[in-house]
Amino acid sequence: MKVPRAARAQLVRDAARIRADQQRRGATVPAITAQIVRDLPISPLEAWRLAYGWSRPHVVEAVADLYLSDGLAPPGLTTAMLCRWEHGHARPGFDYIHALARVYGVPPGRLGVPLPHRGLGWYGPLIPQPRQEPHMPPEYPELTAVADSISLHGADTTEELAEAALEFYTRRYSDFPPSVLAEEVARCRSLLITKTDGSDLHRVLGWMSALLGNLAHHTDDPAGALIHLSTAARLGTQVGDPTLVGWSLGAQSMVTTARERDAEALELADRALEFANDPLRRAQIIAWCRLRPLAGLDDHERLGTAVTEARRYMDLADREEPGRFGFDRAEFHHHLSEALLTTDTTAARAHAETSIALKRTGSPGWAAATTTHARALAASRDVDGAVALGMSVLEAVPEGSLRANTRQRMLRLVTEVGDGGAARGLAEAVRSRRA
Repeated sequence: MKVPRAARAQLVRDAARIRADQQRRGATVPAITAQIVRDLPISPLEAWRLAYGWSRPHVVEAVADLYLSDGLAPPGLTTAMLCRWEHGHARPGFDYIHALARVYGVPPGRLGVPLPHRGLGWYGPLIPQPRQEPHMPPEYPELTAVADSISLHGADTTEELAEAALEFYTRRYSDFPPSVLAEEVARCRSLLITKTDGSDLHRVLGWMSALLGNLAHHTDDPAGALIHLSTAARLGTQVGDPTLVGWSLGAQSMVTTARERDAEALELADRALEFANDPLRRAQIIAWCRLRPLAGLDDHERLGTAVTEARRYMDLADREEPGRFGFDRAEFHHHLSEALLTTDTTAARAHAETSIALKRTGSPGWAAATTTHARALAASRDVDGAVALGMSVLEAVPEGSLRANTRQRMLRLVTEVGDGGAARGLAEAVRSRRA
């Protein structure tokens, strides 16, 4: 029986609500999928996609990338084909079932699709299927070992072990693709939730929620980011950790700025400043959370005042704290550069160059600053230079590791360089890359 389009749209909204609710409880993707299937008349195949928050085009692109990584030509999967499979109007072939299972990170039998007779797929020999557990990407054993250790300790998990896991995720944040790291942090947090009611462990859970919020932002999931960051701020308040509260509010401001809600972002920045109890934290919140919204509102007077204030606090700071939750001069100069793009392109270029010089080539911070530098060149009418820098980012950052916010910067750069020959090449390269 055909379901009306409006009813389908409502089911998708209901699934998104279930996903958000389950994420607040720290549920894993398999648990979210199971809840969607229990509550809604949705096939398991569609539920897996909705549990991840992915669109059909995203899945189609992921399958194509999978074939390419195996040395095969993309199979020609379309969103219409995937739609028919999800709604039970057709069945995927054996090779497609295994490709989808790999994309979703589950055994084929968990997709709810009857497996056809084993043989040749629709497009020749089957894709080789590596042995892979749902939450264990074999190329990152040092990452998966962290949550595995927490699981092995069971009820004997100590606060010291939880702190060590948090320290690993924080220190190695930029070493893994955001989606891979997010899955492991979520798995570890789920294991820790059941261990103890101690406030110290709640503090660790708060910082892990903050990590998940940042990772959601870097994988283009603003709703999930705000949920995790709100949880982090609440736990920080409960355990009396002002740094956690201030950082989480600041991160919410950053996510809200990315959604072009500048006035709301400034309100969150003001709240975050109340918890910034030293010059470095105040420099961080002002540069991170106030400059871009003020630039977006074209409030040049307040922007100038905020830049001066951020510089003063950065000069007063007696330390730098590189890392996911810290702040240093590389990040400081990048925020200045991005805020000044439309008002002082010369200064924007200079700040971007300073930030780039302080970052390792190919790192996420380097990629962000280099893309901002390219945008400053585009604003100065140096299209060839802007395109060259943009291409250098795509060449240096591995597939799957380009953060969503930097990809958004790249898309803005594509618009800003126009539609000339070299610019068209950049546009095609950017749009073919997944964050």
